[in-house]
Amino acid sequence: WARENGCRWDESTCAGAAGGGHLEVLKWARENGCPWGEEICSLAALGGHLEVLQWARENGCRWDESTCAGAAGGGHLEVLKWARENGCPWGEEICSLAALGGHLEVLQWARENGC
Repeated sequence: WARENGCRWDESTCAGAAGGGHLEVLKWARENGCPWGEEICSLAALGGHLEVLQWARENGCRWDESTCAGAAGGGHLEVLKWARENGCPWGEEICSLAALGGHLEVLQWARENGC
């Protein structure tokens, strides 16, 4: 209904679904031709939405250092671990983002794993 009545239908639709952890909404949007951008993985990681991140990657969504940065800054250790185990790059800012957010476990893990 919303689409038929002029509702916005672009990358921000998928971004909102990913950032909010709404996997079924994201799936539906993609199945119905909604485009997505490079921020999908980082938004899912920032929100701690591992299932969304996994689905996005399984469906060809690109990622970059901002995915690990989102996970670290959001304090989502399991998301960060999964991303790294699956080849996601990370940058120098990971430790500072974890520290800034007060995420000691994330900071410790990052240091123990080469950050």
